[in-house]
Amino acid sequence: MSTTLAPAHVTRPASLAAAPAECGPMVNPVVRWALYLFVFSIPFEMPQRSIPLETTTITAALFLLTTPLESRACYGRIPSALLWFGGWLWVFVIAALVGSQQYAQLALQLLAQLGELLLLCWAAGNLMRDRRVFRAALMTLVVACALWAALEIAGIGLTAKRVWSGGERETMLGQNANLSALILSAGVLAAVGLRHAGASRLLRLPFVFWPLVGLLGGAVVHTGSRGGVLALTAGLLVSALSGLTLWQRLRNGFAVLLAMAALVWGALHVEVMRNRFVEAAEGSLAGREQIYPVLLQMLIERPVLGWGPITNQFEIARRIHEKVRPRRDAHNLALEVVTTTGVVGAIPFFAGLWGCFLAARRGRAAFALFAEMMVGTTSGTWIASKLLWFVLALVLARDPTRAAPPGGQSVPIGTRRLPSG
Repeated sequence: MSTTLAPAHVTRPASLAAAPAECGPMVNPVVRWALYLFVFSIPFEMPQRSIPLETTTITAALFLLTTPLESRACYGRIPSALLWFGGWLWVFVIAALVGSQQYAQLALQLLAQLGELLLLCWAAGNLMRDRRVFRAALMTLVVACALWAALEIAGIGLTAKRVWSGGERETMLGQNANLSALILSAGVLAAVGLRHAGASRLLRLPFVFWPLVGLLGGAVVHTGSRGGVLALTAGLLVSALSGLTLWQRLRNGFAVLLAMAALVWGALHVEVMRNRFVEAAEGSLAGREQIYPVLLQMLIERPVLGWGPITNQFEIARRIHEKVRPRRDAHNLALEVVTTTGVVGAIPFFAGLWGCFLAARRGRAAFALFAEMMVGTTSGTWIASKLLWFVLALVLARDPTRAAPPGGQSVPIGTRRLPSG
C-alpha cells in the first residue's frame, strides 16, 4: 500500500484524515441552495397545473444553471454507472427514431426529461460527496415530506378519490397516489438514516423522531398504495441491518421493528389499504395482471430494439382493449425498459443499476432508499421520476471510488493520508 505524506508546513488533524469528505471549504452557497430547493420541491409535483412545466422540472433546471459556479466539483468525474445510463439513453434515441415516429413529440419530451435527470444525477451525486451537503439534502427531503403530510392532515391541497372496494385514496395537489407514497416513504427512510448515523441531533430526540415517523407513515397508508407500503417495508428492513457494532444493529433493528409494527397496524386499520391488500390476495392488481402478460408478449415480438418510447404505451392500451385512456403505463420499470429499448437498451440500463447497487452497499441511508425505489418500481415505472434519479445520485455520492468531494483532498484507493509531525 502506498502512502501519501502531507507537506511539512501543513498540520492536519487525524480526524480530517479519517473523514476527508468534510475537509476544505463548503460548496458554493448558490449551488447548494439550488440543490436543496430542488430536493424540497420533490413532494410538490402538480399534475393539475396551469403552467406547461412541472415544478420539479423547473427547480432541477435552476440547479443545473448554477452548476457552472462549481463546474469542476459537479462534473469533474463521471461514475461508471452514469456512463452505462448514458449508453442506454443513446439506445433510447435510436429506438425512438425507429419505432416512435408516430409519437415523435411525446418521445422528444420524454427524452428531454431523461437528459435533464441524467445531468442532475451527475452533478448532484458529485456535490453530495461532501457529507455536509449529503446530510443537508436528506434533511431537506425530510422537512419537505413532513410539510406535505401536515398540509394533508390540514386538508390544504388534499385530493381524495373514492375507490369501489371502499375507502378513499388521499394525496396532494392531484398527484399520483403511488408516487406520493414512494416520496413519503423516502422521507421516513431519510429520517431513520439521519437518526441512526447520529447526523441530526434534532431527530435523535424521541419526542421529535417518533411523531415525525408516525405522521409520514400515516400519510403513506392513507394513499392506499400497496406498492408504497411494500417499498417502505423493504427500506426499513435494510435500515434494520445498519450499524457498525452489534449493539448499534440491535438498537437500530428494534427501532425499525417498532416502525414496521406501527405501519402494519395502520394498514390493517385504514379501510382503503386493508381492502386493497385483500384485492391483491384475490389476484386483483389494478389491471397489472392484464398488462404484464401483454408486455412479455411484446418483448418476444420485438426483442432487439423494442417498440420505442411512448409507442409501447399505446400498444399496451390497444392490446388490453382500454376504453378510457389512449395509452397505459407499463407499471414496471424492467418491463418498460425492455419494451421501449429492447435487449440492446436493457443491457446498459441494468448494468448502470448494478453499479448503483454496488455503490449503495457502502452507505446506510442511501442503501435503504435504493432498496425502497427498486421495490417501488416493480409496480410502477417512474423512469422519469425526480425521486428515482435523486436516490441514484445519493447512492453514487456514497461510492468511495469516485472523485474527491468539493474542496476536499483526493485520497486514491490503496493510499492513506498521514498528519504531519
